[in-house]
Amino acid sequence: MRRFALTTTMLVALGAGAQAADVVKIGNLTQLSGALAAPGSETKRGIDLALEELGNKMGGLPVRYYPVDDKSNPAEAINGASKLIDDLKVDFVTGLGASNTLIPVFKSFVDANIFLVGALAGPRQYAGNECHPNGFFVSFTNDDWPTAAGQYMTNKSYKRVFFLAADYQAGKEHIEAAIRTFKGEAIGPFYTPLPQLDFAPEISRIRAEKPDAVFSFLVGSGGIAFSKQYSQGGLMGQIPFVTEDPVANPLTFPAQGDAALGIIMATNWHMGLDNPANKRFVDTFRKKYSRDPATFAALGYDAIKAIDGAVRGVNGKIEDKDALRAAMRKANFDSVRGKFKFNNNHFPIQDLFMMEVKKDEKGNLTSALKEIAIADWQDPLHAQCPMKW
Repeated sequence: MRRFALTTTMLVALGAGAQAADVVKIGNLTQLSGALAAPGSETKRGIDLALEELGNKMGGLPVRYYPVDDKSNPAEAINGASKLIDDLKVDFVTGLGASNTLIPVFKSFVDANIFLVGALAGPRQYAGNECHPNGFFVSFTNDDWPTAAGQYMTNKSYKRVFFLAADYQAGKEHIEAAIRTFKGEAIGPFYTPLPQLDFAPEISRIRAEKPDAVFSFLVGSGGIAFSKQYSQGGLMGQIPFVTEDPVANPLTFPAQGDAALGIIMATNWHMGLDNPANKRFVDTFRKKYSRDPATFAALGYDAIKAIDGAVRGVNGKIEDKDALRAAMRKANFDSVRGKFKFNNNHFPIQDLFMMEVKKDEKGNLTSALKEIAIADWQDPLHAQCPMKW
């Protein structure tokens, strides 16, 4: 494995002597196979759609696009980063769909003066004291969705909530944020190994505890299995099941079937947002893939549009990193979320929503807006970020 470490002096020297760019090179490092392939592949669909819409050009320059599969594996992510940095010499990297594969490569990219534009994973440290001038996230911190869920459960006056998550960094961060926000009694948290598919012990424990609600962060095959077993066990109609977007969406509905009905989840985007960019995105996605998009695709789409806005903002002169960074910070693009603004830590200020799985007029499963949980949410970690601009 090659290692990359550039000092600040070296970075300045590289920037000063850089030749005018004649192409924009964008890497997409994400999980396209392995346990978390579904969200990574959906993010790629959104990225691909945005690039097609732009005609594979940004700021008058052609785009070279390099998707790299990290296979949901940290070692593969490190190898992929080496390829994108040393061999392909990308200007931007996006995708970055899981905390356990983003964390090992974050510093390598930003220290190499490559702009990292995260489209999905949002480890807390990069929103706080480890924020970086070259690191941007169009998605969310790992606190955002569970904070909305915790606030929702508090507003519903639930007294006791059972907390369950997968045993990895994102699972722990999500569950901890939900517990911090919820004002009642937390039962647990309980953690299950990846990828656990039999939740009979957890279902039995929920029955015994008789909570007012259950909050879980179980994604992928584990999330599908838990939701089906929860419904088949007759709990869905008895104990509200509150979770987050990855657990119930157009990617999971075919496997879940009617077991998904009634699931309540937090998110930062939904198909019904009334703005031209969102309508165009949803319509184009439906025509191309013959189904509704999941939030992962919307965030991948926004990541490319954010990069395009910055490249246009410097008239294609992406070798001027300071000007490019200033252009990125302006967020001059039409987001599918409507209003979009980066906070000082380069994470978005955005609305958070609670959705509920219902059936539409055609009898198909869909996520229906339940309420705006928090408007103009700013993650509290931004106060720990030393960047001021």
